[in-house]
Amino acid sequence: MISERVADGVYRCGSERVSWYLVETADGITVVDTGFPAHWDQFAAQLEAMGYGVTDVDACILTHAHPDHAGFAERLRREAGVPVWLHEADAAHARGDGEMPLTKGLVRLWRPEIARYAVEFVRSGGLSVPPLTSFRTVADGETLDVPGSPRVVHTPGHSEGHVAYHFPEQEVLFCGDELVTTDFVAGRGHRPQLLADWFNPDHDRAYESLSRLESIGEVLLLPGHGEPWHGHTERAVELARKREKRN
Repeated sequence: MISERVADGVYRCGSERVSWYLVETADGITVVDTGFPAHWDQFAAQLEAMGYGVTDVDACILTHAHPDHAGFAERLRREAGVPVWLHEADAAHARGDGEMPLTKGLVRLWRPEIARYAVEFVRSGGLSVPPLTSFRTVADGETLDVPGSPRVVHTPGHSEGHVAYHFPEQEVLFCGDELVTTDFVAGRGHRPQLLADWFNPDHDRAYESLSRLESIGEVLLLPGHGEPWHGHTERAVELARKREKRN
């Protein structure tokens, strides 16, 4: 499991293949995504190492409602009373009412790295994520009244309600699965890129959403999958577009 400080007050947690984050500010703690259900114990341990308990968390914000990003969100809401935010367009999936699109990536399990991810998905509870019974919704361009005051950037494509969160003071951008820094096919790579088209229900729209990140500025890019990357978002988008042209 991974647990590391990546910036002042920002902690990356999770596994080699799935990342979620804690942001600690003078105003409190915000959780960005919640990995798989099985990551709960790591979450509690990380908070304890920081001198907190789960009830000290102020907010949980989700980039989207997929099982590897919303895993312990309902447990956090139910057991600690922590409010959860996500985009309205992913609300049905979060409630368990909608049908999650089965991406073409799931039929490529013969690829070693994808097979390893699939094993982790099942073992970590990805098939049994508790539905969110209560949550608040975010809108594009909104600045949330939670610790860190993140700005919401709607980036549909990987999911209809996918968003990124920009924390200006910390100079970090949590980009979920809009940009990743690992190649799920090859199992390596550290540059910003889109997920393979068979992992995006609407890959063309995910590509178009890159333009919404382009002008944010110099940031530490923190994806849901892969290592952190530091640089200007214009450069990150440029690298992702160049990769698409080669494929």
